[in-house]
Amino acid sequence: MSTLRDTKPVKLSGLIPATITPFSTDGAVDMEALRRHVRETADTDGVTGIVVNAFLGEILQLSDDDRVAIIAAAKAELRPGQLLIAGLEGRNAAQYVTDGNAAKAAGADALLVLPPFDVRPYRRLVRDTRVVHEFFSALDRGIGLPMIIFQYGERSGCAYPVDVLKAVAEIPNVVGVKCSCDTVTHYVAHWEGLKDSLSVLAAVDQPSLLGMLMHGAHGSLIGISVVGTKRWSDLVAEALDGDLVKAQAIHRDFCVPLMASLFENQEPTSSTSEVSRIKEALVQLGQIPNSNVREPAVGVTDAHRALIRRSLASVGLTSARG
Repeated sequence: MSTLRDTKPVKLSGLIPATITPFSTDGAVDMEALRRHVRETADTDGVTGIVVNAFLGEILQLSDDDRVAIIAAAKAELRPGQLLIAGLEGRNAAQYVTDGNAAKAAGADALLVLPPFDVRPYRRLVRDTRVVHEFFSALDRGIGLPMIIFQYGERSGCAYPVDVLKAVAEIPNVVGVKCSCDTVTHYVAHWEGLKDSLSVLAAVDQPSLLGMLMHGAHGSLIGISVVGTKRWSDLVAEALDGDLVKAQAIHRDFCVPLMASLFENQEPTSSTSEVSRIKEALVQLGQIPNSNVREPAVGVTDAHRALIRRSLASVGLTSARG
């Protein structure tokens, strides 16, 4: 029996890493480092697409020109058949349509749509089916690219109820949901309610990821997977194949140590940006030249560098020397 998901223009699957934006010492986007970063991330079996200009890519600190240049540069580094997904953020549909069409012209294949409601006066609107449906319908008409809804965790105060997402799933170009749920219980409600309508992507950088994948997912969209991409791809493949023993071993021995050192399991205790931590890991792996972030994000300390060095060695990405 056909499902609504079968009628969508894109069906998402596998691993979709969200990439960083490298900066030069003068603060400009380092396009050479960006190309290498995207190329090395994309050149991994099981990676079906790449996200640029999302939170890990410091979308809030990028200019319009930056975003367009990043999309064009990244698109050229992908394997045939991989999707280039561009993040969109703003405060109203008109802005999203303008930025979405710029992304489309630059080469984006799909869009990751951050909620326009993430400010205090508007957060209650995520519960209004009419408002949310009208917003995504305007993007559907005005841009015409496949869209992935960025679903925040429930503790954010800006998470769409599942019933609202079900209604929005009827829009032709709404193809998936990035489920950054705070708990496995909340994720299960999304999977059970949306699996026949949308591509459901498990999307947390904390240990609950394994439970989400094992319960059910079409794929995974996570930023931490730019560090040791092959092992994250293996995790997703084993979990979605139902091999708990293999998936658990990868998760326990590789993923969990990196989640702790790079994302603090998404329960941060310091001001240091997780973006700068990811960048520092990529510096130590020789992929980018520095871990610079744009203000107001806070860069890594020497203590964090040492922690990351130990973590990379413990999971086998580097030697234990130093």
